[in-house]
Amino acid sequence: MFESSFLEMLLVGVVALLVIGPERLPTVARTLGQWLGKIRRFIAKARADVDRELHTDELRTMFQKQEEELRNMRAMMQEKTEAMNNTVRKELEQHDKPN
Repeated sequence: MFESSFLEMLLVGVVALLVIGPERLPTVARTLGQWLGKIRRFIAKARADVDRELHTDELRTMFQKQEEELRNMRAMMQEKTEAMNNTVRKELEQHDKPN
């Protein structure tokens, strides 16, 4: 995320030591570390939530496609059933007609 070299970190440490002072520096460093940990956990959780939502959208799209295919299959089956029923009716009508 942030790229920093050893010299930059050393400079930040020296400035913090001068500004904050040696008595309060450990407490500030501990608090800063805790806040950084909370921020990292929050970012990780947010990223997981976004990934989960994206995966949910993918699943929803997949289910919609499957549902559409099932509707098409049902319509095709109804057409075939109606065609067979019509054929059977015609055959029965021809069979029942006296010659």
